[in-house]
Amino acid sequence: MVGTMVKNRALSNVISIIILIFVILLVFIPFLYYLNNISQNNTVKTSIVNNYVYLKNLQISQVTTGHPSLYYNGSSIYAVYSNGTFVPPSNLTIVSILYLNTNGIWLNLTSIKYPLVISKGQVISLPSYIQGRPIIIVTSLGNIFFLQSGSSIGPFATASRGGVEILTQIYTSSGPSSVSTNVTTNIYGTYKNFTTPIAFSNQTGTFVTRLPQYVFYQNSKGQIITGVFHNWIVLGLATVNSTSSQGIQVTLRGQPVVLIGNYTQITSTVGLTLQVKGDSNIYVSIFVNGNSYTIQNEQTITVPAGYVNITVITLQANDTTQQSQGVISHYSYSNAGYNGKTYVAKSFLIFVPPGATNPTVYLNYLNDYNYYLVKIIGNYNEKQYGQVCLILNGTVYNYNNPNPYWIIGGNYSFDPTGIFTGSSTYGAQTVIFQYSNRTSFTYTFPNIPSYVIINQPMNITVNYAVTEYWQQL
Repeated sequence: MVGTMVKNRALSNVISIIILIFVILLVFIPFLYYLNNISQNNTVKTSIVNNYVYLKNLQISQVTTGHPSLYYNGSSIYAVYSNGTFVPPSNLTIVSILYLNTNGIWLNLTSIKYPLVISKGQVISLPSYIQGRPIIIVTSLGNIFFLQSGSSIGPFATASRGGVEILTQIYTSSGPSSVSTNVTTNIYGTYKNFTTPIAFSNQTGTFVTRLPQYVFYQNSKGQIITGVFHNWIVLGLATVNSTSSQGIQVTLRGQPVVLIGNYTQITSTVGLTLQVKGDSNIYVSIFVNGNSYTIQNEQTITVPAGYVNITVITLQANDTTQQSQGVISHYSYSNAGYNGKTYVAKSFLIFVPPGATNPTVYLNYLNDYNYYLVKIIGNYNEKQYGQVCLILNGTVYNYNNPNPYWIIGGNYSFDPTGIFTGSSTYGAQTVIFQYSNRTSFTYTFPNIPSYVIINQPMNITVNYAVTEYWQQL
């Protein structure tokens, strides 16, 4: 009976342990799942927070560098894309504009429809009751920009009389892109050239300013974007005699003004012929607007009309079309020619107007030297006297090499080495220069030449023998 009780107790313990394990698993597995979800949620939240912080800081950087600049003159807010670097402008979304009233309380300006998206240069006019009051601009990313009358964030000309800022941009399908170009103006009395963006502070009166017909910039892919003049955009108070001509007359009215030269992108294409000159059959690698091409003789490619950036990659090349005849011609890049102009640098910029007829870039290569196949033959008793060699301009060439030598054409010092045996001198007895044009020259000791002219494929044959005996004392 005691044994039976022991067995029952042991069985009860086993059942208890099984129930305990089941309870632990029932509770622990959902707990692990819960912890995993918490970890994943924290990872997602961290990623979202980091992305928000990045965008928030990026917006501050964009505004402080002119994407866009913000200027407040007490009655209007000027949003101007004044950065001259070739970076596409970004949008600025304003969700609130606050002003400080006479009681020292910040109030939201409700007369403006929010959100206000700034994607190009514009003026935000403010109600008369805000005249000169400090303002706060709140963006969709939570950035706060504080401005007092006459202050700015980002590059912008300010002055008591009227700052003038001249900018240029190319308007593309993705929006305006700032671009630098030359502007001619007599704002200081005499006509001078400046580079946009340019600011002139504390100006009054009337002046003339003029822009070129075409401008360009190069994007991050190496492509050239060309713009043709379209119109002037006037931000602020000023009188202009035209907005559709490249040169305009401007009369200031005592307040800041921004003049934006607006260009439209040229989207038409033209066929540009690249022609290799130099009576050669070499392959030339070249980059055109960031695209790579390999041409032989000539090739016509399609490029956007306007400015075209060309970089010659192949500066040296061999023409091997006559290699079987023992000649390899070497060519070096000299210059390029286009439209009557010569470009010496390997990278240059040309202008191909829309509708151009057969525009051609000539890539000029010079044949500066040739390689010639030279077979060097030596007749001598190597077992009796040992190995000898031929030296041309200090370079050692072995006789009877199974592969003839490719030697650059020119004049070479000629030295067929010999051997002194103690009782005699064993050296060149006869030398024969036999050229591919069937001319041949033979020289006999002691009239062995000290130089040789290599200007075509040839054989050099040296016959060795005893040239002098020596009488021992």
